[in-house]
Parts: sequence; structure tokens; C-alpha cells
Amino acid sequence: EAAVPGHTLYAYMVSLVAAASGLLFGFDIAVINGAILLLRQQFALTEFQTEVAASSLLIGCVFGASLAGISSDRFGRRGILIVSAILFALSSAGAALPRDLAEFTAARFAGGLAIGVASVLAPLYIAEVSPARIRGRLVSLNQMAIVTGILLAYLVNWLLSYHGPESWRWMFAAAILPSVAFFAGLLFVPESPRWLVENGAEDKALRVLTRVSGEAQARREMEEIKTAIAGESGSLRELLQPGLRRALLIAVTLAVLQQIT
Repeated sequence: EAAVPGHTLYAYMVSLVAAASGLLFGFDIAVINGAILLLRQQFALTEFQTEVAASSLLIGCVFGASLAGISSDRFGRRGILIVSAILFALSSAGAALPRDLAEFTAARFAGGLAIGVASVLAPLYIAEVSPARIRGRLVSLNQMAIVTGILLAYLVNWLLSYHGPESWRWMFAAAILPSVAFFAGLLFVPESPRWLVENGAEDKALRVLTRVSGEAQARREMEEIKTAIAGESGSLRELLQPGLRRALLIAVTLAVLQQIT
């Protein structure tokens, strides 16, 4: 079946909404670089306290990524992405208005939770919503959004750095508006069709697939989803079987090495 412009446009719009989480991901990861010196002066932080302030986001990321899969299987990809949007907004506001290190650390930890959730669910959601013919292209939007967010954070830091010792607050506050926009956009996108099928809502899943792929292709994709779900038996123990153990070790090692500079 040939690509239908209306369906393709809708798929892009839905994917762009999900990819907005990548923009916030990149921004929140990078914004601390311009703010940390001013923050340290504001609260007279020691070296250790400065490290706590900088790393609290990353600790939150670990917990967020760990909880994303289980929570989204239960409550839906879209529902948990909405929670992440709320956390992004609250974290940005909290990091901009702290009275002490404890409040700042708590706010950044919440932002880390949002990043961890979004880093797992945004590409997963896009892959499950996208038509097969353009799936790779749409999933790559999330990666592009992350590096765009990093660049945006550096630009915001540079522009605001000339506005006095309190400018670090505005650096964090700058993410509130895109966080609210992300939340608003999620209210208008559909749930993942795969999740709908897994939870017995096949009619809704077919409507979503029809909207993004056209009727004929939607029915084929529906059958593929059913077949894939029926053939799944996945468990954590399977990852440790001899046939997968080496591949798992290589993947984890590469992921760690690429973070070392």
C-alpha cells in the first residue's frame, strides 16, 4: 500500500509530540553546566555538596528508567509519559526556586525520574505507533531532539549568564514552558496500539493503526502485533542463558564505555 500523505503527517505529528521528551531530556542534562558555578556561589557549597547537586539528576535517571517498563505495561505508554511531563515541569520550577541544597537536589532528582522514564518510553512509544515503512525515521526524531535540547541548554545558559548571580534560576525555569507544551500535546495523542491489543482493546488499536497507516495496512499490522504478542514469553532469566549472555555483556560494556571521556 502506498504512503498516504494524511496518515504520514499524523504519524509525524504524534512522533514529534513524543520526541519533545527528548528535547527536555537533553536540556535538563546539559543546563546544569552553565548553572553550577552560580549555584555554588549562591549557597556556598562545598566540593561534595556541589557533586551532590550535579549528580542528583543522574540518580533519578536510574530509578526512572528502572520503573518505566513495569509502570507503562500496567498503565500505558501515554499515561506514564504524561506523568513524566508533569515531573519535568515540577522539576524545572523546583530547581528554579529552591531555598537550600536539599530542595534543589529533590527537584533535580524528580527531573531525573522524568528523564529515565522518557528515555525508555519515548522511542518505544514512537516505534509502536509508527508505520513500518517510516519507523526508523520517526524513532530517530527522539535522538535528534536530545542533541537539540543539549544545544538549546547551552544557548540559554549563554544568553542568561550575563544577568547577575540569580540568573541560574532562570536557566532552570526556561524548561517549564516546553514541559507544559509536552504535557498538552500528550493529551491529544493516542495510546500505543500494541499496549491496547495486550489489554484487550483491539478496536481502539485498529482505529489508531488506521489513522497512521491506512485501513488495509492497519489490518496487516494488527495481525503482526497479535502474532508477536502470542510468541512472547520473555523473562529476565532468558537474558542470562548461554546464548544471550555474551551479547548482553558486550551491549552493557559498550554502553558504559561510550560514557567514558
